[in-house]
Amino acid sequence: MEKPSEVVSQVLVVGGGVAGIQSALDLANAGYKVYLVEKKPSIGGV
Repeated sequence: MEKPSEVVSQVLVVGGGVAGIQSALDLANAGYKVYLVEKKPSIGGV
């Protein structure tokens, strides 16, 4: 009998603008482990 595999719920959000931040928050609230990356030194968009 096979041992059940572990499912890890992780997501990578690319872009720290308003949409990226909101997506990251929504996913985190849904129980995902979220990684948010932004190429600039701060998040928030233009």
